[in-house]
Amino acid sequence: MITKILPGTNIELKSGARDADLSVTGVVAMALPLHWGGRVTVIHAGDNTLYPLGYKISDPALKLVREVMNGAKQLILYRLNTVGAKASAEVSTGVTAEAVFPGTRGNDLSVVVSASGEKWLVKTYFGTQEVDSQIISAAADFSPYYVALSGTGTLAAATVKLTGGTDGAVESDYTGFFAELEKREYNVICSTDSDRAADVVSFVKEQNANRAYVQGVVTGVHPDSEAIYVCNSTGGVTADYELTPAESCATLAGLIAQAGVQTSLTYHRGITGWTDVKPHLTIDQQTGRTQNGEVLFVPLYGSPSVLYDITSLTTFDEDHPKDFGKGLVMRTLQKYQSDLQKLLDTRCVGKIRNSVEGRAQIKAMVFEMTSRGYLAPGYMEDFSADDITVTAGTERDAVSVVVGIKAVDTVDKIYVTVTAL
Repeated sequence: MITKILPGTNIELKSGARDADLSVTGVVAMALPLHWGGRVTVIHAGDNTLYPLGYKISDPALKLVREVMNGAKQLILYRLNTVGAKASAEVSTGVTAEAVFPGTRGNDLSVVVSASGEKWLVKTYFGTQEVDSQIISAAADFSPYYVALSGTGTLAAATVKLTGGTDGAVESDYTGFFAELEKREYNVICSTDSDRAADVVSFVKEQNANRAYVQGVVTGVHPDSEAIYVCNSTGGVTADYELTPAESCATLAGLIAQAGVQTSLTYHRGITGWTDVKPHLTIDQQTGRTQNGEVLFVPLYGSPSVLYDITSLTTFDEDHPKDFGKGLVMRTLQKYQSDLQKLLDTRCVGKIRNSVEGRAQIKAMVFEMTSRGYLAPGYMEDFSADDITVTAGTERDAVSVVVGIKAVDTVDKIYVTVTAL
């Protein structure tokens, strides 16, 4: 508050209470065996992947990472083989250079030591690319980056290539991966391994049952679930590599993360980097696989495209209506659930009295979030305050909130009759 000396009115502008940041969007989680890197690496769009993953994102060795990041804002990447050996080399008597991560990619590291006055210039090369340069007096002064120096020996001029790096055994299941995901927020979990698909399906169902609303992309199974997308039949072709249907799960996960609630993937044309799809399916094959709950990549007007934005749900009943088989509808409903839960957890639980006035306040918060975040941009329709009920529960500290919402899908089928006159 500003203290005035002279009489008159003073107006001060302050920000009022704002909605807490709601659920995350555009985040994919995936587990892969790698040749370099730590157990968990978080990659953001535009990041340089050379240090954390050992290759530039344009390198075919990271094609699955690249496919995800063509659409996603962020990738939580779990390395399945971190028990390998780190490459190393003796730089001088009593001084050893060792890669900071295990893996065969460490065998491409070289260290060059040369005199720099009374000190030493230490350069690190990854292949032929210089990635680090430090001037130090002793090994203890060196800051680990790609390599670490250890030992108490005296430095000397040298050029050495690191050897002995191994990738190590791949973890036999996703237990470690799933445990890591319990600590993090993400939207889509992707697996390109058909042997792990059933585990991913079970994990996604468990997470949704526990109100951690996520979706999965898998291959090789038919899970019949509104929370799972399946890519079994079609892959892609780029200028640098081809993608099997299983590998194209990474592409689909990135596209789902990119689309979110803003758009449908039905007839999504121009998949980044793709020049073709493989194989080309006949109309009958497309129809059969679509009825089986598969997402397909097809050529459409000369461009690789997604045929239909659908989940794997193919068995419909009162609890799982046909709408739940549509990808955009389910992304909208799941994001709404996540947003509503976070709103109530951060703004209401432990903060608002369970009184008539308090319950009215909760209703107002829900209405404002739904109207501004979903009704205004057109993600939902036919919504009013009458669609929200907030009542006292049977226990003194409990309330019941019921919200009726109608997600808006895109026009995916147009029936046209042309009459020749």
